[in-house]
Amino acid sequence: MNKRNKRIIQWILIVAGILAIAKAYYESKLLDLTLGILGLEFWNTNIHRVSCKTLMYITKTDVDPQVFIDEMAQKGFEAGEVYGRGHLFSKEGEEILVIEKEYMGRYRVYEIQNKHYFLAFEAA
Repeated sequence: MNKRNKRIIQWILIVAGILAIAKAYYESKLLDLTLGILGLEFWNTNIHRVSCKTLMYITKTDVDPQVFIDEMAQKGFEAGEVYGRGHLFSKEGEEILVIEKEYMGRYRVYEIQNKHYFLAFEAA
């Protein structure tokens, strides 16, 4: 094998490695959460939309959860029952479930579990 072919194989392996790492970040939502945290810290907002592939919002834990409820109200959703960390919201007779999770002890993440509502939010 000559030098040129070895070089091509090396570049293919490097690109494949970068793509594998990017895919892992994409699947684990780590990159999205990191960008959300940066949005909260640098833009000094109370709530930040985290992801474009799933619908997630992030707040600091010291921010009143009402901020998230107000954000959902702006999207046309009415707050319903709260079941532990699950929040029900309704819009036009249909309900969605939003799960609240704590992240690194300093942040609260709200993620919509009903995937077919993602497109409805994108249009809103």
